Amino acid sequence: MAYFTYLPDVMVRTSSYRQNNVDPYKLAKNLFRRIKIREKLEDVILGFDQYTISINERPDQVAYKKYGNMQFDWIVLLCNNITNVYEEWPMAEDELERYIDNTYEEDADSIHHWVTQRITDTRGRILVKEDRVVGEDYTYTRPDGTLIPKEETVRPISVYDHETMKNDYKRNIYLLKKEFINGFIEEFSTLCGYLPNSETDDTTGAKKSLNTTQEQFQTVKPTYSTNIGETSSIEFASEADYSSREFDTSAASIEAGDVLSDGSTVVTSNTTAGVSDDGSTTNQYGSS
Repeated sequence: MAYFTYLPDVMVRTSSYRQNNVDPYKLAKNLFRRIKIREKLEDVILGFDQYTISINERPDQVAYKKYGNMQFDWIVLLCNNITNVYEEWPMAEDELERYIDNTYEEDADSIHHWVTQRITDTRGRILVKEDRVVGEDYTYTRPDGTLIPKEETVRPISVYDHETMKNDYKRNIYLLKKEFINGFIEEFSTLCGYLPNSETDDTTGAKKSLNTTQEQFQTVKPTYSTNIGETSSIEFASEADYSSREFDTSAASIEAGDVLSDGSTVVTSNTTAGVSDDGSTTNQYGSS
């Protein structure tokens, strides 16, 4: 819908704080700027034509038929103060039937209410106007004391008839005459715009509330996890299988040419006889 292109821009605050020097604003259209046609059209009735919406006709189809441009559907809606097309625009026949089925527990042919019938005197003067909502037990007695029968006094309105009449009432709308379209759009844009103020950016024209945020720096806290942290220590210990462990109890042996654990001493020979050891070793400081 081209309607939104005529609305002014506004910087919407998404947070009360500026985090790590990030501006918490996003550019959007100011949907709160709304222009309403005056409810009494007597003063401007010459600028409008009456129109009856056809069955299954949409706002864009009406705009194309009237103005030759379906993008003017918002003008059709605005001139009739329609803000919710789902409730204020006439429904198609199948939509109306679904609405009745979903809204009423009783059958569509059941009685919704009663209305009066037109009653006149012998001279044709109206005594009771028709279609006034009354109770089922409503009665009327003529000035001469004659009680009019119920079937001549009231008549029932079914659920389907009630909703159909409401839907048909929405079909009668006013359409702005084609020669006034350009002037209407120009005036609409002017009325939607902002008056000069300190919150409007001179370059972009967007409105932004100043001095409404505070700076907040958030540090990143390192996180880690362990098995013990995920499982209670008693349960973790009980799950360990100590019976499957094997231990090597054999004595360590050193053979010629092995490198010792300190990485600096190398065994060159090793002779064992009784209680004496004639082996010799060499290292970076000499031999022994």
